[in-house]
Amino acid sequence: MDDTMIKNMAKTLNVSTEALQQKAQEVLTLQGAAWENAGKSAEDCGILALRVAGRQINTENAALRRAGAENIEGMFVSSPRPKEWGKILYNKMANQLRGADGNAIHALVNSGAIVVFEDNHDGTYSRMAMDEFGGEGTTSELPRHTMRLDENTHFYVVWDKNNPTFPSGDTNFKYGKPRPQDERERTSLFLTTDMKLLTVKAQGNAADIQHPTFVTGTIPVRLGANGTTAYCKPNVSVFTADDSLVEKFPSSPLDMIKGDLPIDLLDSVDSLRAYYDEFNGKDGWWDKVVAVPTEVIHIDPRDNGGMVLVCADLDMASTAPTIDVYVGAEHENLVDFAVGSKCLIVGQTWRTKEDEQRMSVSGWWAYDTIEAMPPTEQTSLFNDEGQDGYGGLYE
Repeated sequence: MDDTMIKNMAKTLNVSTEALQQKAQEVLTLQGAAWENAGKSAEDCGILALRVAGRQINTENAALRRAGAENIEGMFVSSPRPKEWGKILYNKMANQLRGADGNAIHALVNSGAIVVFEDNHDGTYSRMAMDEFGGEGTTSELPRHTMRLDENTHFYVVWDKNNPTFPSGDTNFKYGKPRPQDERERTSLFLTTDMKLLTVKAQGNAADIQHPTFVTGTIPVRLGANGTTAYCKPNVSVFTADDSLVEKFPSSPLDMIKGDLPIDLLDSVDSLRAYYDEFNGKDGWWDKVVAVPTEVIHIDPRDNGGMVLVCADLDMASTAPTIDVYVGAEHENLVDFAVGSKCLIVGQTWRTKEDEQRMSVSGWWAYDTIEAMPPTEQTSLFNDEGQDGYGGLYE
């Protein structure tokens, strides 16, 4: 099958030619030997692989449509750690209850904010709840997501105390029910190939996935009605890297951030302090994302896989603290460079109680990179202290 036919096939399937060829190669690896044993020529095997790959892609696309999702092309520019809203809320409520008297606890119960259980120490619990949520009574089993307050008391936070039904009229499954303690949400920023910045929200298990940043590819999501927000679906929204999409962007990530992206580019790590002093507490502060250029001065492997990029200010006279960039084991392949490479770091800045300016990293991109030498070629590159010149990456 010639290049023109492959391009037409890829266009019909709404995928890149590279993605089609990669899928065909996967099929050929699995089925090629069996086809050859059946007397097929190498050319026939290649055509068969493309046909099977096309059917598989078509089936996958149909499954996405049934799931209410569609593929978007581009790259994540910010993928912060998930917010554990359930844990935060329960801990906050537990602290409030520990300092409250009986009247205050009953007021929370009667308002529908919480349901409380007192241990009778005979295998049963006395329940205190507003009438709509069961009222007072006795139960032999604590509901899921109940938190222990002390040796006698347990409680859960009510998920929704106000709306028995959704606006559509359907029953609201959250009404009066325990709010999950493991409720998590990750809110990322995704730049599409047509330079549109989307807010991508992932909840539950989907929020556990750490997407690579400044790596082009596709991900199936459900687009919101406003066109600026997309929602991940568990077991469906899986990011697939596609290097060919780089050509669809007008310039490098550094130049794009200098342009129209709503990310404030600072000239140094030292500048984070002045930036914090200027904007902290003002409207929109919690949504502000900054970027700062740095140099990788150390690369440390982690015991559980992955590594840490220790990054410092480009200004050698700077006294600003270093910034640690954690790279998960699933993204180790992205660190194909050595110490001395430059790294653009994206995230949010904050200040410690000890007056140190810090940055929570939500994205990174290496540029002006220095090629990492193979491990076998580094055995003679030790300094006087016995440390290798690549930050211990190959220890």
